[in-house]
Amino acid sequence: MVPSSVGVLNKISAILAVLEKGPALLTEVVSETGLKRPTVRRLVLAMQDLGLAETDQQGQFIAGPRLIRLAMAARQATADLELRQELSKIRATTGVGSVRLERRCDDQRISIAEDLRLKSVTTDRNPARAAAIGEDPVSRVFLAWRGLGQGHEVRSDAAACSAIRCRGWVQGVACGGLVLAVAVRGRDGELAAVLSLSTPFQRTRREASYGREVITAAMEAATRISHRIRAKEATSLVKGLEDHAHRVGPRSVE
Repeated sequence: MVPSSVGVLNKISAILAVLEKGPALLTEVVSETGLKRPTVRRLVLAMQDLGLAETDQQGQFIAGPRLIRLAMAARQATADLELRQELSKIRATTGVGSVRLERRCDDQRISIAEDLRLKSVTTDRNPARAAAIGEDPVSRVFLAWRGLGQGHEVRSDAAACSAIRCRGWVQGVACGGLVLAVAVRGRDGELAAVLSLSTPFQRTRREASYGREVITAAMEAATRISHRIRAKEATSLVKGLEDHAHRVGPRSVE
């Protein structure tokens, strides 16, 4: 590891490198880092105050809960970046105007990521936007997997829903453009999200439809996104580690 220009950070980094390998006693940290015992003791106490280190029931040092949260945040940031890159790739490959990934929350659709050819100056930096579920292609995919909540009428019959689930996609007219909605499946074939490709009518005829190449590219992208979502769900195991770290109370350093 290349050292920084800040000495105290280099010492903390050396201690963390030891903790990466597993629980370690104070004497082991001193031995492996080459730092003086009083220095290690002082830094570890400060790291405990910041949640960067803890001690287990055997008095060994372990990574603190804050490091686990940081690891989860880094994993989330990487997953979000890869997702945006995936949307940009499918838009560049197909030449559509916009690509969105939406999830369902009760009887609304939430846009969790998007890639637009032209962005409005009023576009919110937060991509999460809600829209009511209606009869557009994206809503039809959501409805194909499960109907609206109690008090709402399901607008698609069972046969149509079954056909959509089997095919995995729907295309049609919505918001002044041609929309292709593709199911992104989660575990056990459940619907995890909907990938939508949109092209405004000024760039295509109203009676037009997406060709097989675009549909195939969108289906392949949905499969890749599905794998990413499943991997993201697997990070719940990390949350279990965080909970365990919280249950282990801090101990004094001798």
